[in-house]
Amino acid sequence: MGNPFLVQACLRLDDAQIPKPLEFSEEYHFKKIGHRLYQINVPMDLRTRDWKFLARIVITEYTIGKNRTEGTFILVKDFSEAEKEIISKTFVDDKEVENIVANLEKNK
Repeated sequence: MGNPFLVQACLRLDDAQIPKPLEFSEEYHFKKIGHRLYQINVPMDLRTRDWKFLARIVITEYTIGKNRTEGTFILVKDFSEAEKEIISKTFVDDKEVENIVANLEKNK
């Protein structure tokens, strides 16, 4: 039996769950399928389903159970559209990482 939890470095949401507009004075709720572990009160990216960067947030609380994770986050830093585009381009997907690691192993 494996670990049933997914450790998450960012919060990725479907368009329907992304608040528009995001505001500093608000708390926002999210729901995800699966058991997910997030750091509390640690800045992380808010991203769309296709990995587009939106803002920097912190998750303030969450609960896990019955194959779902529900929680609350707040906005801690907003960015211009130009900055969001640049940050989005810095994303490295799993396949790219796997290729780099495989090449390292092959060259040992």
